[in-house]
Amino acid sequence: MGGSEHFNRLLVLLEIERLAEKQENLRELRRYPIATREALGKTVTGLAVEGVEGGLGGMTLLTLSRQSAGEELAPFHALGAGDNVLVTFPSGCQPPASEGTMYKVDEYRSTVALNGPGPSQFPRGNCQIDLLGSDATYQRMKKALAKVCDAKKNRVAELREIFLGEKKPERLHRAKSKLQFFNEHLNEFQRQAVETAVAAPDVALVHGPPGTGKTTVLVELIRQSVARGERVLATAPSNIAVDNMLEKLHETNLRVVRLGHPARTLEFLRHNNLAALLEQDPGYDEVRELDGRRERLIKKKSRFGRGRAQLGYEERQGREREVRQLWRQARDIEFEISRRILSSAQVVLATHGGISRKMVKGEFDLVALDEASQATEPFSWIPLTLARKAVFAGDSMQLPPTIYSQEAAKGGLAVTLFDRLKDILPDSLQTLLRVQYRMHETIMGFSSGQFYEGKLRADESVRKRTANELPNVESDDLTSVPLTFVDTAGAGFEESWNELLESRENKGEADLAVRLMKRLLDAGLSPCDIALLTPYVAQSRLLKSMVKAPGLEIGSVDGFQGREKEATIVSLVRSNAEAEVGFLCDTRRMNVAMTRARRLLIVIGDSATIGQHPFYSRFIDYADKHGAHRSSYEWP
Repeated sequence: MGGSEHFNRLLVLLEIERLAEKQENLRELRRYPIATREALGKTVTGLAVEGVEGGLGGMTLLTLSRQSAGEELAPFHALGAGDNVLVTFPSGCQPPASEGTMYKVDEYRSTVALNGPGPSQFPRGNCQIDLLGSDATYQRMKKALAKVCDAKKNRVAELREIFLGEKKPERLHRAKSKLQFFNEHLNEFQRQAVETAVAAPDVALVHGPPGTGKTTVLVELIRQSVARGERVLATAPSNIAVDNMLEKLHETNLRVVRLGHPARTLEFLRHNNLAALLEQDPGYDEVRELDGRRERLIKKKSRFGRGRAQLGYEERQGREREVRQLWRQARDIEFEISRRILSSAQVVLATHGGISRKMVKGEFDLVALDEASQATEPFSWIPLTLARKAVFAGDSMQLPPTIYSQEAAKGGLAVTLFDRLKDILPDSLQTLLRVQYRMHETIMGFSSGQFYEGKLRADESVRKRTANELPNVESDDLTSVPLTFVDTAGAGFEESWNELLESRENKGEADLAVRLMKRLLDAGLSPCDIALLTPYVAQSRLLKSMVKAPGLEIGSVDGFQGREKEATIVSLVRSNAEAEVGFLCDTRRMNVAMTRARRLLIVIGDSATIGQHPFYSRFIDYADKHGAHRSSYEWP
């Protein structure tokens, strides 16, 4: 398939995917009444306005709360900082609604950063929040694909030819091992990855299995590049992955700027956000003055009585024009200050979808893409259109990008750029990281054998550590071992189908998971050290309704990639007479699930069901080999 045909095909698939996502959102809105949407966490009603204040970059921060009514789940249980939402204001407000971003989220209180100023006054009444999707990222992907497809005789065109396999990448520039490393604790494979990436003229790949420190490699590479006078753009598909890079770069003296809404940046890192740096700039005083004048004019205008023609038509129109002019003038100054801050930055960080070509100008000597195996090809091309050289870090043995349309996935959208490059590029441009710093060797061992040809090894610092070595944790039959498979065969824990969530759940397994969690708490583990994970949304929600332990994390496997805990309990859910395992067949999901724990992994499943699948049969054999296969009857 030629370059033009390939990218035109991606544009078609992208449109199919965009429509599928929209249809999914519309289907939920039309299908579910408000009460159901509230149960799903998509809508929150009955919210009182607690306060309105200014935030970073002139944002309006609206704090909303609702008193507890003893409900099973707190109203904001499914919302998190960074989510796009629609806030509907009480009747009589102008505007009647405004889009915004969740800024802070508690169980019964949240702060929303409104995209606009919001109403000048709030009459009595309640507000409503609805979770939204956005077309902005799709538009940026389409523009990026069009730019790449049309590129001629420039760097983007050269990278396109290399990434399509039409042109071989240049050989490594120089012999490796000439670098003076900033991080003296890198292992031999991490050093090799950095040396290869620095020496590669066009592209390099870093394969990072769980816990092997691929982000640490990227940060060292970034520091090496900046030391050579290069300008770097570091991106990832998710905000949490970008923040992981930012946190590691925070300890350096580099001039780092993080793009994106402040609400999508972890709170302790927000001082690196462009919005915060903008407010610290001396030139921002003029913006404050203009915004102040505009606010005073709006308030002065609102004091005139309703329905009374206190001002003539032309005078009212003149004031409206002045309000708009003040707003535009302030935003123009903000834009110019932002451009100046970004042009002086040594490192710019952003999600792939958070890169604005209006704001970010020129090329970057290096574009470093973390979690590259989780981004679709169109998504990856957004930052790559700014690159002179690209380095990808990822792991194709972990979860792929989320795709709504099966048609788009089968058509090729599920094939990431990382996946294609690992088959195209020579071995000299690829490095597998082999030393992992997260897990006990027994937790690591099954994953290493199944996905990485047994090449991984546990660092000495983690190789033998167990949960009972944590402060104030007692030693018992769970905390003293790294792995336990709790077999529910014969226990009668049948799975069921949740019509509302269109997902599977297993009440018996959920009860058992909670009992095991309480055993760990009684032994002395902190709730903050434990995660309850499951592949199924319905099971996740069921568990959340059963457990109230501040600090304890309960969620889907998909949402926990890149995360880790001292102990994890994984509920597999599937238990049926037909031995059907459904989407557990995607064993990459289980690779993620089984590699989140540092010291203790507990897997709950029905061997009679899952054991019919070769992968899970091998896992059961692995548990047997390590004396980790136990029965659910031991915890009645």
